[in-house]
Amino acid sequence: MFNKITSWITAAFIVAGAALAAPASDTQAIQERAAEADFTIQNMALCLDANFINCITVPLVTGACVSMVGGLTGWNDSISSIHIPLGFACTFYDNLACLSSGTPDNGDSVTLQGGIYPSLVSIPGDNGVNVDFDNRVSSFLCSPATY
Repeated sequence: MFNKITSWITAAFIVAGAALAAPASDTQAIQERAAEADFTIQNMALCLDANFINCITVPLVTGACVSMVGGLTGWNDSISSIHIPLGFACTFYDNLACLSSGTPDNGDSVTLQGGIYPSLVSIPGDNGVNVDFDNRVSSFLCSPATY
């Protein structure tokens, strides 16, 4: 009887060990998919007032449009200062769903490099001319910066 129990326990550990150990090819495939996904999460500060007053931090996921809806509805067209993590660039849109008219330099979007922007009243626009984007942000899209 003791030998049967010992054999059964040994077999259970062998089966469990086999189930837990992924083949090297599966581990490599998982690592490759993770590298391709490129989902770097950082926090960005969005502030209702200039000089970083009345702020929230929102996680930014690279390559995902964030619209000021749901829990962010009160922030739509109300942002006056922004802190973007270094190493990222974010395009801010005055429309929901990261939509732009498609006309270059029409002023409905602005791209900012990682850094601090205590006021959005006069920030570098996409055409090189400063623009007033204060209280205009309705959505944004961030990605790793390319310098």
